[in-house]
Amino acid sequence: MKKVLTGVLLAGGMTLAQPVFMDGEWAKAFCEVWNNTPTLVNELGQNGAWNDVPERKLFLYRRDCGKDKMVQLTIKNENGKAICVYGGPKKDERTDDDFLMYADTKRWLEMGRKEYGPMRAMMFGRLKFKGPKFVAMRNMGPFEAFLDAIDEVESDTSRCP
Repeated sequence: MKKVLTGVLLAGGMTLAQPVFMDGEWAKAFCEVWNNTPTLVNELGQNGAWNDVPERKLFLYRRDCGKDKMVQLTIKNENGKAICVYGGPKKDERTDDDFLMYADTKRWLEMGRKEYGPMRAMMFGRLKFKGPKFVAMRNMGPFEAFLDAIDEVESDTSRCP
C-alpha cells in the first residue's frame, strides 16, 4: 500500500506541514487508508461479530503524549462494508461496542512497520486495548491489517498533537 501524503499545499506547490502522528488531520487521512484497505472494509463488513452493531468507534492515542490527545475513527456498516465515515479529534464517549487502543509512539511505529502483530503487542504490554474482546479475537486478520496500516499516513512523529 502506498503512503497517503497530507499537508497544506501552498502557492508554488510547496507543502507547509504534515499532520502530527495521531492528531485530527492524521485521523482524517487515516480514514482514507482504512477505506482503501480491502481486509478492513470487506472482511469486517462481512463479519457477524463485527457488524452486529450499526457502527463502532476506535479511540486511539499515543501514551507518551497523553490521553487528552485522543483521536476517533467511526466505522459504519454500509451494505456489507465497514466504511470509515469520521476521522478526527475525539468527539464521542466510548460505549461497550467501541475500542480503545493506546501505546507509546515507538510501539505504534513498530507495529506499523510489521515488526510484530497484535497478539504479541498485547501479550507483551506494548499495546493496551479495551473493548469487546470476543469481536477482536474473531477479527485478528483485520486487526493486524489495521496495525500494519497505522504508519501509512505521512506524519510528524517527533512531537505530540
